[in-house]
Amino acid sequence: MKKILLLDGHPDDKSFCSAMVEKYREGAKSSGFEIDVLKIRDLKFDSILHFGYRQRQELEKDLLMAQEKIKNCEHLVFVAPVWWGSLPGLTKGFFDRILLSGFSHKFNPAKKRQDKLLTGRSASVIYTQGGPWWYSKFFVGDAFWKAVKRAIFGFVGFSPIKRKYYDTVKSGDDTERARILEDVYKLGKKGF
Repeated sequence: MKKILLLDGHPDDKSFCSAMVEKYREGAKSSGFEIDVLKIRDLKFDSILHFGYRQRQELEKDLLMAQEKIKNCEHLVFVAPVWWGSLPGLTKGFFDRILLSGFSHKFNPAKKRQDKLLTGRSASVIYTQGGPWWYSKFFVGDAFWKAVKRAIFGFVGFSPIKRKYYDTVKSGDDTERARILEDVYKLGKKGF
């Protein structure tokens, strides 16, 4: 059975994204997938890359553990909200800190480009946004999806990379939220 790493990218443990993570986990477990959940908010690390990439910043124990989990998975499922067309700050800091040369990619001088070191793994991105899909696509240029697909997971070798998004997610609409949670449970059952 496929080894899935489920990455919770919301900083609030009472968020709707966190409920989606739990529903996905339940669905995947019911199908017999080997599933591990990593909640970025529970990791102890400095999310600021203080020296950029000019100077190596030592990785905290939790980030080293996260790297191991990523190396050992066959499929990564990333669940997050879209905030201002991008990732929550803590989640962006997580990727800044762990996706380092030598772990996720390495410059190849002969080819004058990066070698992708995390090939052989697939990824799915499940995300929520408050506005409608057409606003994100036509006015923001689908910025979140492009960044996550191309500049994060694609850059380091994940392929294929699929997505499922839920737009106009409003607080308080219990019927719509129940429908979404049931949908996410089914995605987990399929190992999406």
